[in-house]
Amino acid sequence: MARSNYTEILKYAKEHKFAVGAFNSMNMETLQAVVSAASKMNVPLIVQTYHAHIDYAGADYMRALYEVAARNSNVMIAMGLDHGRSVEQSRLCIENNFTGVMIDLSSKDYDTNVYETRKVVEMAHAKGISVEAELGTIFDADESPEKIATGYTDPVIARKFVMETGIDCLAVSIGTAHGKYKYTPKINFDLLKELIDTVPCPIVVHGGSDVPDEDVIEMVRLGIAKLNVGTDFFNAYTQAMSRILTEDGPNADIIKVMSAARAAVEEVAMHKIDLLTKFRI
Repeated sequence: MARSNYTEILKYAKEHKFAVGAFNSMNMETLQAVVSAASKMNVPLIVQTYHAHIDYAGADYMRALYEVAARNSNVMIAMGLDHGRSVEQSRLCIENNFTGVMIDLSSKDYDTNVYETRKVVEMAHAKGISVEAELGTIFDADESPEKIATGYTDPVIARKFVMETGIDCLAVSIGTAHGKYKYTPKINFDLLKELIDTVPCPIVVHGGSDVPDEDVIEMVRLGIAKLNVGTDFFNAYTQAMSRILTEDGPNADIIKVMSAARAAVEEVAMHKIDLLTKFRI
């Protein structure tokens, strides 16, 4: 199926009442795994690559893998930059024909965030590429729920930000965090509902790994547009590799090792998609 941008996929998801999985990949096996899961469950997918993994693997390499996956898939697939740290990195991915980019300048002051994000929006929209940005602070998951709550996104400021930048979707802070949680996450569902009702673009939740299934389902019920997941996949990947290497030793067949890792990621992806499509019509 032809490649799609975020806007096209999120529009389709809203019409059919489900949330899109934005699944991180950083090599052939992780990308194959998440795309295979989406194809088997007949649901669109946003494949993302984290900014540090773009630096490691190369935007052109990841784009080439994505192009093959999109061409051979039976569902809509988008390719995005996750947490882009600069206008320059966003430009690199735009020039390499990603279909979506996230520019994350939430750690900057508001005016800088608006100014730099506008630059990315102008470049991206000229090529039909979608743009995601972030407002509020999404902490690492080893922080306490109380600390995480200090970074909540303000709905009034979020609405203003979207209108001033022209972004296509907004990542918000509502109690989730990046990584594996040290404490059970405390999701502020009232704030999430207010953001969904207030902000004039689709709302994105990051930190989807290790969140209790019932919380994911509730976020979907309230109307989130997409959920970002990364750590759960990478943990499954490395644990599967470790298991085969422990069983077979250092001379283990590399295909067996990588196949096990790929299968483990696909299993996690299918479970996440099942949660995100509970209300699908």
